[in-house]
Amino acid sequence: MKAFTTPLAFLVLSSLSAQVTIQYSALSQFGVESDMYQMTAPAALPALSDGINQTWDLSGITLQNVGTLNFNTSAGTPYASTYPTANWVWAQNVTGLGTSYTYLTISSSGIDVVARNVPFNTLDYSDPTGVIRFPMAYEQAFSDPYVSTAGSGTVTWAYSGHGAAITPLGTYENVAKLMSSQGQLLLWNTSPLYPILIDDGDNTLFFIQNDVGIAEQGTTSMRIYPNPCHDRITLVDATAGSTWSIMDGQGRMVRRGILSLAKDQQLEIGNLASGSYVLVLTNGTSVRHSSFVKE
Repeated sequence: MKAFTTPLAFLVLSSLSAQVTIQYSALSQFGVESDMYQMTAPAALPALSDGINQTWDLSGITLQNVGTLNFNTSAGTPYASTYPTANWVWAQNVTGLGTSYTYLTISSSGIDVVARNVPFNTLDYSDPTGVIRFPMAYEQAFSDPYVSTAGSGTVTWAYSGHGAAITPLGTYENVAKLMSSQGQLLLWNTSPLYPILIDDGDNTLFFIQNDVGIAEQGTTSMRIYPNPCHDRITLVDATAGSTWSIMDGQGRMVRRGILSLAKDQQLEIGNLASGSYVLVLTNGTSVRHSSFVKE
């Protein structure tokens, strides 16, 4: 049972200051690629205050680049078939050590962890553990029981602050601070949605998005027809060699391929279930997308 609590204080404070509500719609359908940094000094993360409109000055810390992160759909990753209920993955590539995968189920209700640290120190959950709920506003909290290969328990996450985070790598506005009853702290960038800081008490990692140029400059809409459709859709002015993917309403990649023809090319979609989808087309330097309805 996953339960929200909304303290009375929230009802009062909400009238005093604008606040950042964490929304499922803020999750980028294209995923997020980021550089990964480990905090090397000081020994522990400076205290981050709670409350609204905070400024968390972390400019004095020391960071070392240790690899990259890909926060994206799980289709095509090495262990996706082992975790069929997962539709997203948190893939950390540590320089010289390889890639560790955390498999996630993301839906309009929240984010749940299905497995951590695959394959190096795998922790599987028969009852997944939640890390966030949608929508989630300042001073809301939720509790979630879980069962894993290491045991069972209940974790509570609380949205305890929001504001701006000043780091050696830049300043991030509209950041949400979440704390768990197990001592974990996450700072979530709220648009697009991904954690920029994870601190578990022993280790502190920062994740700085590195695909902003493509996301901001190259993401445009594209024209497809017919819409709604039944058996096939036609892509207008497509580029041969472009990679295409189809995402369902839960953010799962359900089909993908490479275009063999330029200009107008048809895709067979008759085997898709009825519903709303997003077609994403990328050629490596730009991203185009279009929503469609399969009847």
